[in-house]
This record gives sequence, C-alpha cells and structure tokens, in this order.
Amino acid sequence: MRAATRIRRVLAAARRHAAEPLLVEEYLPGPELSIDGLLNNDDGLTPLAVFDKPATPDGPTFEETLLVTPSRLPRHVIAGAIGTAGHAARALGLRTGPVHAELRVTGTGTAMLELAARSIGGLCSRALRFPGGKSLEELILASALGDPVTAADGGPPRPCGVFMLPVPRAGVLRSVEGRADAEAVPGITGVTITIPPGRRVHPLPDGDQYLGFIFAEAGTPDDVEKALATAGQLLRAVIG
Repeated sequence: MRAATRIRRVLAAARRHAAEPLLVEEYLPGPELSIDGLLNNDDGLTPLAVFDKPATPDGPTFEETLLVTPSRLPRHVIAGAIGTAGHAARALGLRTGPVHAELRVTGTGTAMLELAARSIGGLCSRALRFPGGKSLEELILASALGDPVTAADGGPPRPCGVFMLPVPRAGVLRSVEGRADAEAVPGITGVTITIPPGRRVHPLPDGDQYLGFIFAEAGTPDDVEKALATAGQLLRAVIG
C-alpha cells in the first residue's frame, strides 16, 4: 500500500491519470544487464552493445548509474540473454529496427525486465563508438536505409561506459563542483551536466532527470568502471 501511494504521488506530479493501472512484479535477484541491438526481419537480434550494471541497487527503487561494456558475464550467459531478448522482441511483433532490453540473470537463466523498440536513452549512446568511428545512431540509420548491420559491426573496439549521475537530494541546483578534476581522471572522455543551475531538482524516482553523464574508455571493463566511479566521487552538486 505504501508503494502504491508513493507511485500515485509520482504519477500526479507528472500529470498522469491518478486511476491508471499499476503493474506489480515479483522481485528477481541477480546481476542485471542491458542489450542494445538491431532487428533485421528473420535474421533475429544483432547485438551492438551488452552492458553490465555493476551498481544496480536491490531496491526499493532501481535507478541506474553505471553501465559498462563489454559485459564481464560468462559467454553462455550473454548468449542466453541475447536469445531471450530476441524472443521477447518477436513476441511483441517487432521485426526491424533498434531494440533496448533490460534483463536480470537468475538461478534458472535470464529473465526479461523490459524491452522497447528504441535505442538506449538519455546521452548514454555517446559512450559508444563502433569500427570506423560510427555512432550507434549512424548504425541505426544505415540499417533503416537497407544497409545490413552484421555482428562484425557490433561492439565498440575498446571497453567503454557511462555513469548516469543521480540527483542526491531535493532543492535548487546551484552548481556542480569538481568537473575539471573529474575530467582529468585517466580514462574519462567527457563530463556533461544536463541540468542548468537554478532549476529545482528531485531525486529519482520522484524526479525524472539525471544530474548529468560521465563517459569513459579504457583497456578493460574493470578500468572503465574504476574511472567512472572515481570521477563520480570528485563531483559535488551544490543544492540549496
């Protein structure tokens, strides 16, 4: 009941209908990952990036923070996740175009959390650069124009990742300090703050925005995760 009341409050703040149905799901423990790929009719799902989520919380809310690719999960687990996402897309009637899937690895295999006919959200795709310097959006457009994207095109040449910076508390954002120090961390390729000073902010899930994004690239996924975590600790949001 407490959860439903809070959800209704969030919906009301977003000017959503107060009486719309709520979906209640069973909690699934285990590592979480996300898959971005392309569907091409009968060829199935071609994965372009498989992200680990090393900082996924156990609840009661599940805001995302760190995403690191390639996944460090065993190959058979990743293959199972890609297969599950492909089956889910077909069950929804999807045949072509981009897919973004979220899954958890349980004791009995991979389970779908959500799947959408779109690419990864926010500015997260800026972390990805494919062979030839192509962006994720360029691959999606090429596929839409009839230029097939194959497994050879998939996967950034080097491990990379993104840190979606959560809003720490409610109030008015005055500034974000430490950006120069964060950008100087080895492996960091960019820091973007997406909320301008002077705007009132709320932490997730009551709010609907991240503070910004940190991007990294390094020799190993572990190094990417370390760089993102270090840079994140150097940033401080001044909220009044």
